[in-house]
Formats: sequence, C-alpha cells, structure tokens
Amino acid sequence: MDLTSMTNHILQQVPAILIPTASDGELVRRYQGFFKKHEDTVIRGFYDLVYSDPATRQHLDPKERPMRENTLRQWYQVTTTGHFDEHYWAWQALVGIVHVKHKIPNPAMLGMWSWMINFIQKGLLEELPANEALDVIQVFQKLQATVCSLIVESYIMTQQEAIHRASGLNQAIMGRFIHIEIDRLLGQGRAILQEKVQQAAMAA
Repeated sequence: MDLTSMTNHILQQVPAILIPTASDGELVRRYQGFFKKHEDTVIRGFYDLVYSDPATRQHLDPKERPMRENTLRQWYQVTTTGHFDEHYWAWQALVGIVHVKHKIPNPAMLGMWSWMINFIQKGLLEELPANEALDVIQVFQKLQATVCSLIVESYIMTQQEAIHRASGLNQAIMGRFIHIEIDRLLGQGRAILQEKVQQAAMAA
C-alpha cells in the first residue's frame, strides 16, 4: 500500500465531523499572531519535557535536539497556517512511519500531543474572549483526533506489513494469532474486573 492509499484508508475510518475542514483552517489563520507569539515557547517546552522525562528521553539522542526542534517548528508553522488538505494528511501519516523507524512509541507521541494541546488551550483561554478561544480549541481537538489517528494507524499498518513480508503469513493466519492473544488478555482482564467489582461491593 502506498502512502496516499494508506492515508485515505485511515481517513475513511475517522468520523467526518472530527476531520478539520477548510473553514476550520480559515479560523486558525485568523489567529496567526497568537501562534507566532507562542511558537518558541511551545518548541522549547515540548523538548524540555521530552528530554527530562524517563518515559520519552530514552528514545532520543540529546545531540539531535536542535534538528528535532527544527522539525517540530516546521510542523507547527505549517499546521498553524491551517491548510488541511490531502498533502497535509499524507504528511501526518508519514510521521507514524518515521516513528517506527526511530522507535518512538505511540504512548509517548500521544502524551506529548496532549501536552501541546493543553498548552495551546491554556494560552487561548487566557488571551482571547472565551467564545473565540473555544472555537479555536474545538479545531485543535479535531486536529488532534485526526492527526493522532493517522500517526497511530500508519505506525500499526507499517509494522503489520513488515511482519507479513518477513513471515510470509497471510492476513487470515495473522488474524487468528492476534485473536488468540486477544482472548488470553481478555481472560486476564475479566478476572481483574471481577476482583474490582467484588472489592467495590464489599466497600459499599
């Protein structure tokens, strides 16, 4: 599957109401002053956390920080222009593939996305009238849903394709192995849930 096909496949699985539109992009562009004002703080704060937290710093070389900051800055600048088109979405799917290459796990990516969205939301609410801030926040929540879907799913699809090519297993057989593992984990989960239900009943 090529990048364009992969991107379209993933987007078709995202509820349409959660995919930013051209009008959403126009709304973001109205607040270029806000985004430019906070650009340096976002970049610095993002990587200060990445390189200080044990969960994320293990995946990155400190010597690469300037290069990585520049990459995030390019992403931030392009994203805040609000041009959410097929090329932008394909770029986000590519990020997931790059994360496979650099062994950046999805939990780390999702956690840092949350940090960034929280930072932007706080600034918007402090500096804009509430109704305007909420409109922009809604766009960024949609952006988070769509971009994270593209990154996570392209990450998974790339790994699955690599396993398929290396093992020669067809999708049906791989599916059976996956369901066996799911059933094993479901058994563990049900036992934990039952224990928690019993504890709650005794405490009530």
